Amino acid sequence: MSRESFLVGFDSVEPGDAGSNQPEGDGCSESWGPLTKHLSRLAHPRHMQKMFGEKQGQLAVYLWGVAAAQGGECDRLILALSALTRATEKPADGACESFEKIDFDREAASFIELIDSRHAFTPLDCHFAIIWAAALPALASRIEAHRWWRLTSTLQHLHESVLQRSTAYRFDHLMLAGELGLTLAWRVPCVAACKRLAGNAGESIRMWCDREQESVSDALGNAASVRLVLASLLRCRKLLENVAKRKFRKSDRRTQAGLAKWTAALTHPVGTAFSAASVDAMAADDLECGLIATLQTEYPEMLNAALSAARGEKPVGGRLAWEVGLPETWHHDQDAKLAIGFADWDVRQGRFHLDYSGEFPELEIFAGRRRLLSGRVQVRLEIDGVERQPCGEWAEVCEHSDDDVHYLEIEQPWSGGLVLQRQVMLVRDDRCVLLADSVIPDEPLDVSGSKIEYWCNLPLGETIGWISEPETREGFLCDGKRRALVIPMAAGEWSAGATESTLAETSDRHLQLFVRGRKSLYAPIWCDFQKRRFSRPRTWRQLTVGDQLKLVPRDEATAYRVQAGSEQWMVYRSLGERRCRTALGKHLIADFYGSRFYASDGSHEELVTVDDKCSTDDD
Repeated sequence: MSRESFLVGFDSVEPGDAGSNQPEGDGCSESWGPLTKHLSRLAHPRHMQKMFGEKQGQLAVYLWGVAAAQGGECDRLILALSALTRATEKPADGACESFEKIDFDREAASFIELIDSRHAFTPLDCHFAIIWAAALPALASRIEAHRWWRLTSTLQHLHESVLQRSTAYRFDHLMLAGELGLTLAWRVPCVAACKRLAGNAGESIRMWCDREQESVSDALGNAASVRLVLASLLRCRKLLENVAKRKFRKSDRRTQAGLAKWTAALTHPVGTAFSAASVDAMAADDLECGLIATLQTEYPEMLNAALSAARGEKPVGGRLAWEVGLPETWHHDQDAKLAIGFADWDVRQGRFHLDYSGEFPELEIFAGRRRLLSGRVQVRLEIDGVERQPCGEWAEVCEHSDDDVHYLEIEQPWSGGLVLQRQVMLVRDDRCVLLADSVIPDEPLDVSGSKIEYWCNLPLGETIGWISEPETREGFLCDGKRRALVIPMAAGEWSAGATESTLAETSDRHLQLFVRGRKSLYAPIWCDFQKRRFSRPRTWRQLTVGDQLKLVPRDEATAYRVQAGSEQWMVYRSLGERRCRTALGKHLIADFYGSRFYASDGSHEELVTVDDKCSTDDD
């Protein structure tokens, strides 16, 4: 965004526009004195209390979602500005740090310079502008007069610029075209140019809500900031009704409910998905009448039990979802490329989060309250010693969710005529996760017979280490206790034997899977989070796959069996033409098949069947 876009019409909020009888001036004229008296009255805490409430969490409304978006403790300046919105010198959350050393004049100058140089804004940038606007009355006695006018002008023109250029479903349309305008109209109504912003700002909020699904998807594009966007919408509801004098419609409530459900789904026992912020850092969200309590009050049937369970307060394991009114346990937004899956609303059951919007997808896997994997999943591919590179975006191939599994398959084109396909399957009752990549030639003639080498780095959680078994190739993810058993299914079981696959921890704290193959390959790992199976005898085998009494090579189709005690599972994957093949006594015409296997009678209990590139067996 150019500097000029903020400076055009700068005189629209100069002192002469502060009131009909105010003389022209530069901020140091006689107009500034009466205006500061008016602003002093507007800075009184009663205005904040009347708008948002008197409870501790309500007074910290400008801190909701901030820590999650920042990935840690709230910024010291944001805490100070939040305190100024209540005309106090200490934050509502009880932090004891003094803000007397903050030079608000210098900080305001830096903020103005930052805004003038920005061409795009994050949700956190938008919130920073909003909180400066909310603190304007109190800032009048803390910064130079000319700086106050420049800050007010910059905020006004930021609002107007976004109002003109932003797409209606973008988060900045809600936060800058909407909330920022209403905040200026509310906090500095003595400046006529700001007071006039209420009408267009209110309409901007309605336009954002009218784009319901698109607006929610856009907010999900930055998962760590979803709480911040929802907090903005909750404030907008109050401002819309009290400043713009417009009702919050049923359609507006639907958009709010959609974002609220995603907020609950992203919430886990130690924070929120894809944010490094701890529960302690996000204390403002958890205060009495804070963000979480507001959602539980607003949606008592839908989110009260869900949020309590997700945060580990009230286990609901063993109860059917409809009995307690809980939302679904599978959430996937194809536009945002974000997927959240968990067995049920019980923190003990574990969960996974996948954001595949970037070149390297971000993955989080939890076992109970422990974050086992967290970060970007990076793959390296070599064909006959020549490294290949990704050359396109990830796209959904197939998804399926039912009482047995949550399943998602995505793919990405690579140079050299390759396609990398990734599967994530959560077996809900069994507390197991399959993570698997397939490397398939999109142009078979170009790579026929070529040697493929594949490395995949899975980022370990902060406190998690890898301990391999002494005689076999599986191992445990541990933090002092064993949290998950991980089996490299393509590897030979015994360490002393030959193998085309290995699994080990790297020096930079990644769990690295290596697989070698020809033409195409399948690289699966099986993660078991059920502690009672950790001490049971276990084994895994690559199975023979047959096609009309002929053995099928691994580059055409492959299958594996995993056993822990008496429990067994089978996984089958076709890497070539979809044909009728046989594995472990099961005739299959499928791209992918997963089942529980019962050795007593040789039967299979189907978990999921993917019949082609875009459908499952029950579609």
